[in-house]
Amino acid sequence: MGEILGLTISDFPYHRFKPQFESGVIQGNQARGWTDKPELNDPKTWSKVMRDLWSNDQGWAAGARLQNSQIEQFRKVRVAIDEFQPDALCMLFRDLGETWGAVTDPANPRPKYWLHAEPQKELSLYNLFGSRQNYHEEDPDKVTTINFHMDATNYLFDKLKNEAPVAPMLATEVKTPLKMGHNFLAGVVHTDWDKREFKMPFIAVGMDPFGYGRTRNNEGLSPWDKNAEPPLTPREGFEIGRVLARAIKSSPWRIALIADCDWSHANDHARTDYKIYPEADHDRERFAEWKAGNFRNWGDSWTHDEMEQFADWQVLPTIILAGAMTEVRANVKYAHFQEDNQIFNDSMVTTVFEAR
Repeated sequence: MGEILGLTISDFPYHRFKPQFESGVIQGNQARGWTDKPELNDPKTWSKVMRDLWSNDQGWAAGARLQNSQIEQFRKVRVAIDEFQPDALCMLFRDLGETWGAVTDPANPRPKYWLHAEPQKELSLYNLFGSRQNYHEEDPDKVTTINFHMDATNYLFDKLKNEAPVAPMLATEVKTPLKMGHNFLAGVVHTDWDKREFKMPFIAVGMDPFGYGRTRNNEGLSPWDKNAEPPLTPREGFEIGRVLARAIKSSPWRIALIADCDWSHANDHARTDYKIYPEADHDRERFAEWKAGNFRNWGDSWTHDEMEQFADWQVLPTIILAGAMTEVRANVKYAHFQEDNQIFNDSMVTTVFEAR
């Protein structure tokens, strides 16, 4: 009889770099002069909350506070992992083009979700997008070996293929330079922040939360063509979570199921919106439901229209986890919402559930 531990952790890629990089998304837009919205280059056009966090140091001091708070969250998650002693960490993460190649290339497949099927990968965890000044002062060129639990991966793939409302694909090879989605790389480091030994094998479940043939850059999402192929619906994601939970419970393994994601993103707004901040107020309302365990209808209460309005497309891994925790009737033991995030692109949520 298997056991399952539900967790959420931030996938923000800049937490593992020096604190001045925490505001890297908005800094990048400033450096490029806001290609689509150059008037936003002047912080005077921003909200007072954003200006106060930006201050006179481009958010460096606020970034250090954010980083310290998130490190505390990573350690809480690690304590839960060590107490549970899982056989594998199953990461639910978003991936846009880093496994299958550019969405604009019709030759590239575009599955809604998939499981990675390589037993081992050599990954660069300490440099990203030109950033080499990592928090841990590791050699930026260091390569780390990450192992994957192939028996559990194949078992879950078969269960999802036969029982889920949408069947996954298997990713047998990744040809892009990162070799995995950058959000997965962040989650790997965050779940073993202090020791960085990465001894536990992973199960990697990637997904495209945007669908509709959309592309994304630092300034946001391309126009929404509702006639194009959608991503997983919240209902489909929720039911996939239930299938995963039943499969884990009927397996011989103890598996930590981790929603490796953040909620609303400034750059998940439509590029035409002039919104350069995550939708913290809306996320805080949804977080109150989450913390109270009132997520058992999330397959029906979330819609793509709400995700578009509040830039919450990347909440999909959390909805999958909600389905899994509903299936096993697990309660929230600990939940944290990161405040003062308005210049840091993402709304960040950390959760530890009861093991079941």
